[in-house]
Amino acid sequence: MDIFIKNATIVNGIGKSIFKANIGIKEDKIVYIGKENFSSKITINANELILTPGFIDTHSHSDFTIIADPQAEGKITQGITTEINGNCGLSAFPMFEETLERRLPELKALGLPKWNSIDEYISLLKNVNPSINFATLCGHGNIRGSVIGYKNVIADKAKLSKMRNLLKKQLFYKVKGLSTGLIYTPGIFANTEELIELAKVLLPKRGVYATHLRSEGERLISALEEAILVGIKTKIPIHISHLKTSGRENWWKIDTVFYLIESAQREGIKITADSYPYIASATDLDVFLPQWIIEGSREEIVSKLKKESVRKEIAKYIKTRGKKFLDSLLISEVAFEKDRHFEGKKLGDITKLENAHNFICDLLIRSDLYVAVIYFGMNEENLIKILSKPYVMIGTDSSSRSTKGITARGKPHPRGFGSFPRFIRKYVLEKGILSLEEAIRKITYLPAKIFKIHKRGVIKEGYYADIVLFDPSEIEDTATFENPFGISRGIKYVIINGKFSVENGLINDIRNGRILL
Repeated sequence: MDIFIKNATIVNGIGKSIFKANIGIKEDKIVYIGKENFSSKITINANELILTPGFIDTHSHSDFTIIADPQAEGKITQGITTEINGNCGLSAFPMFEETLERRLPELKALGLPKWNSIDEYISLLKNVNPSINFATLCGHGNIRGSVIGYKNVIADKAKLSKMRNLLKKQLFYKVKGLSTGLIYTPGIFANTEELIELAKVLLPKRGVYATHLRSEGERLISALEEAILVGIKTKIPIHISHLKTSGRENWWKIDTVFYLIESAQREGIKITADSYPYIASATDLDVFLPQWIIEGSREEIVSKLKKESVRKEIAKYIKTRGKKFLDSLLISEVAFEKDRHFEGKKLGDITKLENAHNFICDLLIRSDLYVAVIYFGMNEENLIKILSKPYVMIGTDSSSRSTKGITARGKPHPRGFGSFPRFIRKYVLEKGILSLEEAIRKITYLPAKIFKIHKRGVIKEGYYADIVLFDPSEIEDTATFENPFGISRGIKYVIINGKFSVENGLINDIRNGRILL
């Protein structure tokens, strides 16, 4: 054997009772589970450690950062061994026409070349050899942007046919399904019929329809009903991205949300969701602008933002949201170097309400629209209810980053470094909202089953050796909104495809991830 782990306390991923056993690994597979001892190249005494399958990040955005920085330190050190990327309607392919044009600022910031097709992207992935297993959805925004652009138009039959054919091409590569981002351009311009017709393409492959709902606040209920309708019309599994009730005025809707989901489940519609263990979300600043402003190319949007008439409309909009709205938004990252001193600060502390429209427009213009923010709009009670549901998994909703190098920039959401240890420490071990067995099922077996990640997510002979060993007395997140690059504690070993990525709590230089395409 190559690795032998003795005296492990095993939580195997499928929700069964915890048990003690030894684990044997040869090459990239688990080959033995039992009480016997064997000689091995490497032997670990796992006494007082919990052994689980590698964690699966159900909702990741590492599509571009994994090429720029394949080490993925923030993910590996919290026990993540596999990521599901391509979420919220944005994937790394296809990128033709306006889709590519919209991504240029991010590609430039990460020092990446241009590409168009999934073939080119897979080639880039192979060249960098990521440390983490990479799976992905195909973004609806990429499909629509490549065929129609970023215009507010209904797709006619010809355009819809082109989009369907383009999606079919991506599915040949074991893409896990289709994602939508219905608060972002160009997804915001798609009607329900378009979503249904594209989701039907998934049927032969049984892919997942993962959706960032059209609204997570004021129109949350109708947005969820739309997602359920897609499931009814297509018989495709539906996955709700980062389930939440956003904004104090919408917190009361949580029980209606559960009622709708669970009623649909009883009718035979397969619906799951993911969440992250924080009460703040993160997105792009321009998302908070009126829809008509963010239609068109980057140049067209920047041109609008320079117009006094547009700024007056934005001023009216911000005034209706009030000072509390500005206080709820923290600038996490900007592209323009001289504005970096704003990172980590709330809008309400930087600008007054009466001038906020000018400040926001100028900030977006200087960074070519590439401004990220953190939004404090959720509450703890609802979060606990969401995390407790058996059909809700955990996702970081973050890109892979490291503490050094090109991805160590800005003040990103701490979920990129702390989500999984935080979930286990705060909500399982301390608050006790779930048993440890059920919690591990949520982050291993369940996402592997839903997204068809074969032979992973369970501690079982013949399965790939993606394994985490953590100390339950130490595991916790250290990343904060002030220091989002804090490495989590208590993750002692991470094994990916039979090789160590973390040893004695320290990440190494081994990159042994697989491209699951």
